[in-house]
Amino acid sequence: MRDVIRQANAARTLHAWLRRVALTAVPLAGLVGCGSDCDLPDYTMPGQVDGGVPWSTGSKHDPSECAPYCGQYTTHDVCYHTENTGCTASSQSTVVCNIHYVSCSNSPCGRLPAGLIRSDSGPPREGIAAYLSDSAHLEGAAVFAFHALERELRAHGAPSDLIARARSAQRDEARHQVAMSRLAARFGGSEWPVNVKPSGTRPLVDVAAENAAEGCVRETFGAAVAAWQAQWAEDRAVRRAMRAIARDEAEHAALGWAVDGWIRERLPPDAVERVDQARTRALESVRASARKAVPAELSAVLGLPDARASEHLFSALAPLWS
Repeated sequence: MRDVIRQANAARTLHAWLRRVALTAVPLAGLVGCGSDCDLPDYTMPGQVDGGVPWSTGSKHDPSECAPYCGQYTTHDVCYHTENTGCTASSQSTVVCNIHYVSCSNSPCGRLPAGLIRSDSGPPREGIAAYLSDSAHLEGAAVFAFHALERELRAHGAPSDLIARARSAQRDEARHQVAMSRLAARFGGSEWPVNVKPSGTRPLVDVAAENAAEGCVRETFGAAVAAWQAQWAEDRAVRRAMRAIARDEAEHAALGWAVDGWIRERLPPDAVERVDQARTRALESVRASARKAVPAELSAVLGLPDARASEHLFSALAPLWS
């Protein structure tokens, strides 16, 4: 019972903090745009290469040559995509893959499941209706993400309270999907199905890296954005929906940090470093996306923070990520 009370208090504390962040900031005029998309600095990831490959140490290779070894690090999903820009041989059995991240969404992306497939048949990605439709799609995707988290936590012997909270989060996200779908329909938007490639149970370090990005970064910032919208949206229905969503997302973010703490104690130092790298990359991706210019109607009607306001949110949340 004490653990349950402590977890509930932690979630309430995080929500109160996120709400205070939104309340104490004043909407600022002036948007900071960065063109059609916001590129992030390249980063490197190690890829294992068969020892029989006749590459000399230090040699550089183009993306087509590196594709067989670096493909596992490339992806294209709702929030960002990555591309292989080449690689360098560091020894007879290892190469360093150069992977470039590009942000591709203004939507505050919460926890996304591995294998999420972006449908080309979705609505146009502009305007209030499209934004809300996109948000409903992301909320639906989060149901799959928490289902996978519950399954993998169970497989790795996680405490029962973490498993129960992941299960509860699925119900929350299902409610969020309904709420955002109704808002989207009210503005003339439409829904499209969430498609996720099935996956098995992954190694604990992979679960940790995903949780660090999706829970400790995307959901945490998403909860702050929801709290901001609950305060500043001109549309009353949006404010009401975001108040409920912000409370739930604060708990989901708290769950992400709790999972992070439990897993870290079970990983060797090199695996912890990989988890930290995943969190850093996600933070760079979300921050680059938040620097995009927000259309005036989205900022006013939906209360989305503009680039300067987003920077304020990042500054307020910095202690969590330091």
